[in-house]
Amino acid sequence: MMKYWVYVHNFETKCSLGIYPKEKKTPQRVRINVSLEVVATKHEDSIYKVLSYEDIIKIIEIVTSKKHRYLAETVAENIADSCLKLKNTISVSVDLKKPDIIKGGASVGVKIHKVNKNKK
Repeated sequence: MMKYWVYVHNFETKCSLGIYPKEKKTPQRVRINVSLEVVATKHEDSIYKVLSYEDIIKIIEIVTSKKHRYLAETVAENIADSCLKLKNTISVSVDLKKPDIIKGGASVGVKIHKVNKNKK
């Protein structure tokens, strides 16, 4: 079986996320990386035969626009779970950073990896 990766890196958006009162009032900037391991099919150079990075972007936009979440882990897991439903997806890695939390330009965040048990 041949595999390949489809990814979206450094996607920046706003998300209502965090435990502090200020974070609950104002959506904050997040930077998200998503990588999907996908089973390769014969694609014949057609967008209709492959998984598109646009599908990943739609998932990120939907998940980050939902209600307030306390934990970055929850947002990352929601993105991962939705991505695992995409066709031919074997596994997914989601890296979510909150670049404006720590002074000095440091980012904090989480990284998770999930495997589609039906496609191992």
